[in-house]
Amino acid sequence: MSEEAKRSLSRGIDWLIAQQAADGGWHSQIYGQLKDGAAITTLILDALGYLAPIDQQKHLVAAKKAFAFLDSGLAKRGTVASPDGSLDFPTYAAALYLTAMRRLGMRIAGDTRRQLLGYLLGAQVIEARGFAVDSPSYGGWDFLGKGDAQAITTGTNISVTRYVLEALAQEPGVAGQASGIPKAMKLGNSYVMRCQRPDGGFVFTCEPMSLSNKAAFADKELTDPRPYGTATCDGILALVACGVQVTEEQLQKSIAWLVKSPGLELVPGFEGLPAEAGWQRGLRFYYCAGLAQVLPLFPASEIAPRREALAKHIVGLQTKDGSWINESDRMRENDPLIATALAATALASCL
Repeated sequence: MSEEAKRSLSRGIDWLIAQQAADGGWHSQIYGQLKDGAAITTLILDALGYLAPIDQQKHLVAAKKAFAFLDSGLAKRGTVASPDGSLDFPTYAAALYLTAMRRLGMRIAGDTRRQLLGYLLGAQVIEARGFAVDSPSYGGWDFLGKGDAQAITTGTNISVTRYVLEALAQEPGVAGQASGIPKAMKLGNSYVMRCQRPDGGFVFTCEPMSLSNKAAFADKELTDPRPYGTATCDGILALVACGVQVTEEQLQKSIAWLVKSPGLELVPGFEGLPAEAGWQRGLRFYYCAGLAQVLPLFPASEIAPRREALAKHIVGLQTKDGSWINESDRMRENDPLIATALAATALASCL
């Protein structure tokens, strides 16, 4: 299966590279909010970062063009933005810019690094953003930064918090200490732990009564959100970024939560929800990407068969032109740029 998966991954990456615009970015043809390109470009750069070094080298010219495309917006806004300066999921994009740069072995200019770290640290929902310690959002990250959403939150969640924590965790020790990263990560870890349920699974957000918890609630009062697969993968990866060891109870419980749900056709946690809600398949490729990254933490006997099954599942979903696309539009995976980037991340992680 590994050779078939390699061929499938190569076709998918070739398809993505062929979609790169002359300006160096990738632009959605499906969603107006994403047509300017900043968010999708960082997502695709992140996918390239998971490739083996020899394959990264093949696409280094395209990656450099993409970073140059992002740098024009960064110069205007102090964070990753579209070339005209419009923001496009800037906390996600800033975090992915930093992690992709490092995975691709590219040097981050000092001023750029300081700008992006400053934006991410300033975006954390703490006192500087106008939030008290007892706020359920405290310590997490949402979709915007301090200057864009002061004293209000656009919705802290386990997904963007995970990506920011992974970006911060890459910073060198001395530089990181001086910038306040250890404190930010400690508070972020506390937020992540509040998103974990007693059974080990994770919910999207610990903000009360939030409709962003896609698996709904187990009670009528909307105080007990149900965990689901993508949030649990993000929770595990966030804890790992914070230095939690795989032997520690909170990680063992979340891994066990995923182990007991081997199916790939539907994202676990949405069982019993009405099919018309669309979430069972709406997060399909995001789940594949997250699961592929946490599989190495599974019990040893589970890793190889689960990895084989996941790779086979992804290969079987590829279209004739080399892309992937989700029939559900619930999480915009019906945009092949998004689905293909996530599928490629999953396959590269499996390999």
